[in-house]
Amino acid sequence: MLTVFVTYLIYSISFQLIVNKCYFSTTKPKYTFKKNSSPLCEKDNNYGNDNNPSPLREKDNNLGKDNNSKKNGSPENNNKPKLDNRWKEILGRTGPNKHAHVLAIELINSGKPVTAENINEILAYCDIKITKQELKSLINTTSFTLTNLNEKSITKEILKDKLGLPNSKQRIPGIYIFTHISTGRKYVGSSSQLAFRLNGYINLSHRESGLLIPILKKEGLKNFSLQVFPFYHNYIKGSEIVLEQYYLLDSSFTLNTIRVANNPSGSNSKSLFMYNRDMTILYLFSTKQIDFIRKLNVHHITFSKHLENGTYYLGKYLFLRVPVLTAKVKDMSDSDLALMLEKDRVKYNKNKPLNSLSKPIILTDVNNVENTVVLNSLGKCVEYLHNKGLSASQVTLVKHINLGKAYKGYLCEYVKENTL
Repeated sequence: MLTVFVTYLIYSISFQLIVNKCYFSTTKPKYTFKKNSSPLCEKDNNYGNDNNPSPLREKDNNLGKDNNSKKNGSPENNNKPKLDNRWKEILGRTGPNKHAHVLAIELINSGKPVTAENINEILAYCDIKITKQELKSLINTTSFTLTNLNEKSITKEILKDKLGLPNSKQRIPGIYIFTHISTGRKYVGSSSQLAFRLNGYINLSHRESGLLIPILKKEGLKNFSLQVFPFYHNYIKGSEIVLEQYYLLDSSFTLNTIRVANNPSGSNSKSLFMYNRDMTILYLFSTKQIDFIRKLNVHHITFSKHLENGTYYLGKYLFLRVPVLTAKVKDMSDSDLALMLEKDRVKYNKNKPLNSLSKPIILTDVNNVENTVVLNSLGKCVEYLHNKGLSASQVTLVKHINLGKAYKGYLCEYVKENTL
């Protein structure tokens, strides 16, 4: 029994070292272990099959057959792997790709005043931008304060007068600040429909989570004041999120557990990674699935299938939620990466007939040639232009392609076969 146990321990640490869900491997990993104990995966014996799960997903049926596992793969006999320097940026710990919550905490700790540039950097994940003048206007928004919140009938009447009924078709957006009277601790929140959101607080009907609601239910509304900033006239898209973010960067708002507005996942946001088959090259990383769908022209169902099943996209690429830190980061533009995948699609789908409408397209902004995208069909090209607020049809685009002329500021071309 002792011999079996020792043998198990030897093999359970072989091939793969997992630290904080980051994979370190100098070769193609053969096994991974759940809680560093039982093996989950098997050798990839059907490497050429696209529907075959990656080695991170398979179950090991030959664990006791590799007599050289300790000699060749155990952590104690391998040199510490040399990591690509860009991984700290990719993981959001440093550089231009820092996660929003890291940027927010650093700014709070610095004690520096909050600027429009700070807010734009933090809210870049949701494509919100604000100018210095717009931020100043939002900060100066007129507010009203309620101090006797326990008098519910009076409080509701005031909110009705200022914001309308909770289920009214007229929706007034804005932010609100709860202040714990005895300690001065604060909480800021935002809503596109203030009347509905605040009615939930006054009725104590919101789900118990975070720090504020448990204290409200335990101590009662009488121990809090409420300041409301409704946007009647100075509203622009995302105003409530911008002003909430401004106050979240104030260290006195200690009842907020997440310091990034409109980001419920907070610091637990999970990145997505695209590797080559043996996970030695990282091609793309993002915290948003939509980036893989739009930039790489991968259908969301196809992407989700390969991500969840651990199978290989086009027989060559692997989508994962975990970083493999020994992978080398490939420095490729989005358009070059899209072209590479388009080339692989042609090879992978070589038995499928293509017509002119299903040929891949290169779309270039004539005013900014760096703004170039690769789309896998004219239909996708039309959809892209519609999303830009431009009218377009396949017939019109074909005419402009044949004439070699730009259409509404965009040059549309078929991807040449020698490019693929």
